[in-house]
Amino acid sequence: MLQSLTRVFDYIGYLFGATDLHGIHSPFIYSLAESVLYNKIDKRIESVEFQRTQMLKSKGQFLDQSLAPFVDSFTLPSKHAFALGQLVNYLDISNITEYGKTTGIETNYVLYFTLIQKNVPIEYLYIFPNDNSVKIKTNELWLKNFPQEMENINWSHSTPKVNNWELHIVHLSENSEELWQFWEQQSEKFHNNTIVVITNIRHSDDHYLKWKQVSNDAQVTVDIDLFRMGILFFRKEQPKESFLLRY
Repeated sequence: MLQSLTRVFDYIGYLFGATDLHGIHSPFIYSLAESVLYNKIDKRIESVEFQRTQMLKSKGQFLDQSLAPFVDSFTLPSKHAFALGQLVNYLDISNITEYGKTTGIETNYVLYFTLIQKNVPIEYLYIFPNDNSVKIKTNELWLKNFPQEMENINWSHSTPKVNNWELHIVHLSENSEELWQFWEQQSEKFHNNTIVVITNIRHSDDHYLKWKQVSNDAQVTVDIDLFRMGILFFRKEQPKESFLLRY
């Protein structure tokens, strides 16, 4: 109960401190925010949200814990998952890696924009405690409704070309140390066109502290705080800036 109240106060503080497009002076970030965050498109994909609803009703287990509470606590809301898909769509990202625990809701939003909207091949890699279990959850929707589009996914993942955008999605759940593990393993490989998205950055005080620590890393040139997730850029031509955007 205390943690829930703390998060409510955190959200109120976030709303008072956050800005919108008028507070963005970087042309690159302004254009990205306008196209990805502040467009007027309905921010739900009904087929994926049906999958979420079924999970929230489930009494089953997922990665040795109850599925419904996990989805409720750690899966991104539809508008944030939609923004993730829009980000991939806007920058034509085709090389994506996910880390940590997830039921695949966010993955399905990303796949929808690449496989259904653009019908382009995508390279996807899971690094999870149990990637087979996650892949089954992720694939249920596509195997049922879009079997031909499944052929456009390369699950083996190849090394991206340096000039192409690559996206790392880090799913934080109970343990905020997952972020340090990811950073220690991958940060030396980041380049100018790397993007890191971190979910649940305000789940606890410790989660938020880890987010602030990595966003202050010397490699990071832009960090964007959207309350439920954060986005990091490493563009050397970009001045160091931090954005708290209302979303």
